Amino acid sequence: MLRALELAEEAAAESEVPVGAVIVRRSDGLIVGEGRNRRERLRASLAHAELEAIDRASRFLGGWRLSGCDMYVTLEPCPMCAGAVINSRIDRVFYGAFDNKAGSFGSVTDLSSLPYNHRPIISGGFMEDECAGTLKIFFRKMRDRKMDKIKLVKAETDDQLRRISVIADGIWHEYFPGIITLEQVDYMVKKFCSFEAEKENIKEGYEYYFIKRNGEDIGYTAIKPDGDRLFLSKLYLKKEERGKKYARRVTEMLMDIASERGLRAIWLTVNKHNDSSIAAYNALGYKTIGEGAADIGNGFVMDDYYMELDLETKRRAII
Repeated sequence: MLRALELAEEAAAESEVPVGAVIVRRSDGLIVGEGRNRRERLRASLAHAELEAIDRASRFLGGWRLSGCDMYVTLEPCPMCAGAVINSRIDRVFYGAFDNKAGSFGSVTDLSSLPYNHRPIISGGFMEDECAGTLKIFFRKMRDRKMDKIKLVKAETDDQLRRISVIADGIWHEYFPGIITLEQVDYMVKKFCSFEAEKENIKEGYEYYFIKRNGEDIGYTAIKPDGDRLFLSKLYLKKEERGKKYARRVTEMLMDIASERGLRAIWLTVNKHNDSSIAAYNALGYKTIGEGAADIGNGFVMDDYYMELDLETKRRAII
């Protein structure tokens, strides 16, 4: 699999989706065929790593039957490649990353379980972290090239926190009237989003970050470690910056922060009547895990859903 990973990295260096495949003769451990994704360079839909490896192995061994051979591939084979594995009589397949979009040895379907005249033994998740990591880095770089550079910059000085409170005031008064009353907006901005509230929140472990696009403040987010999860307290973008997939990019960066801290999930609360935000969080992979109403004083109540993003499930979905 280490050689398959090397081939995947060679593919990535040529802007190909990083998939590498190696076929090994089990009797002596000899690599008899290897391949990598070349679809973009060859402009060929059939130029998958597995097919290249099968072709080279057949030429090396002098026949199309690859009995006695195993395949190691960094990504779960698609239906075309799974069919090729079956037809070439490969004994076993070890694949790394699961493919929830096209994987045909367990994720979307399992062709090895059907009553064909040959049924290879399948082992998925072999060196999964390394294989999935290669794909994740590749697709992140691709997204970065396609969109404006988005960064999170931690707010640590009083001046920075005052700037965030100004951003919050503007967004809340533009977005939330119609979901809650203007009186409640005023109250919640003062209680939760003012400079004074931010200072108190920081004492309790909250962290505030500017969301910046090419150096410009376009929103902010606030987080707090909460047991084995990361609590996403706030994620707000200015009106003109919504609908550009920036929230998805911020979510990926928050996932990295959570992973670096050994946390398993990100969770948040969202007003039950905030339909657009609920839809956006669902699209990002959050699942509703509960609901509750909290008295926040002055006769106002926060009637919320609780939503959670499981990091392992999300990582697989990104691939």
